[in-house]
Amino acid sequence: MQLHGFAAGPYNTNTYVLANEGEAFVVDPGMHAHKQVEKALEETGADLVAIVLTHGHVDHTRDAGTLARQYNVPVYIHPEDAFMLAGKDGVSQQSQVLFDAANMTPVSDLRDLKDGQDLLLAGVAMQVRHAPGHSPGSCLLVHEQFCFSGDVLFQGSIGRTDFAGSDPALMDATLRGPVWDLDDSLQLFPGHGASTSMRAERATNPFLLQLGM
Repeated sequence: MQLHGFAAGPYNTNTYVLANEGEAFVVDPGMHAHKQVEKALEETGADLVAIVLTHGHVDHTRDAGTLARQYNVPVYIHPEDAFMLAGKDGVSQQSQVLFDAANMTPVSDLRDLKDGQDLLLAGVAMQVRHAPGHSPGSCLLVHEQFCFSGDVLFQGSIGRTDFAGSDPALMDATLRGPVWDLDDSLQLFPGHGASTSMRAERATNPFLLQLGM
């Protein structure tokens, strides 16, 4: 198993390419990520089989349609965030312009992520855990060794809840539920910033500490 991670686009959004047994999937292809995804696939010799989106904000989805069309693969997203894939919803007007959202390539093969779903891609098993708050359809993608946490949980912080469609009360419930239930041994690969671990975040992240659990 090989994991390639890099920051892409104006907001330095983390894109991940996980290759295993000759196949690969991409998590959150940000703006201009497609060239680096191509390079990672060439280096690993893997065939792309899917694109998975932790949520629908344009900085995480900008190149999803481009890659899906180029490699003829499906795109997975929680249905509550699927409306954002047009690029015109869920983000500010400034972000729409910054990411040239009006010219995003449409996704033709869109598939749902569901809470509790077991997802097997490139021979890698992950469980989908719905984690709303930052966006209605935010999800954690949980493997036995790691978790793609999107914009739910960062090193020392959490996702913003002041966007259209965000909900502070739902984020609090997510932190007390799906996030708190993550095993301490998991390495966390967030949507922005450095990787971390659940053990470290449980011990130091002020948003988890204030839960008093």
